[in-house]
Amino acid sequence: MDEYTPKYFDIAQLEYLCEKLYTECDLLLNENTQFAVNDPTATESLLLNDFIEHIANVGINYRIKYSQDTALVEALDQFLDHSSQLLGNYGVTPKEIKEWKQLSDTLFQYFNKTINKYE
Repeated sequence: MDEYTPKYFDIAQLEYLCEKLYTECDLLLNENTQFAVNDPTATESLLLNDFIEHIANVGINYRIKYSQDTALVEALDQFLDHSSQLLGNYGVTPKEIKEWKQLSDTLFQYFNKTINKYE
């Protein structure tokens, strides 16, 4: 993401990264049990935390370029923060996973609204 890329491509990049993170976290944190056990020191969790940092850096660049998109940026921040919290806990309840999925849905709705403006 640089100062010359169109907004559509910047949003598409963020959307792709967030969808990838969502998929990977969803696989790792299975909500079918009463209490999902997570190991924050496991390789998968550490890699996902690095991936969250990468997405946050891309998000910072987006925030700088498009400071008027406060709703999307706030939704992105909440999604990344909640993802990081889930991966940092040893135990995750289905309620926490459900809340994370609701935050994810909100973020993806913002992506869809913004991308639809450019199609």
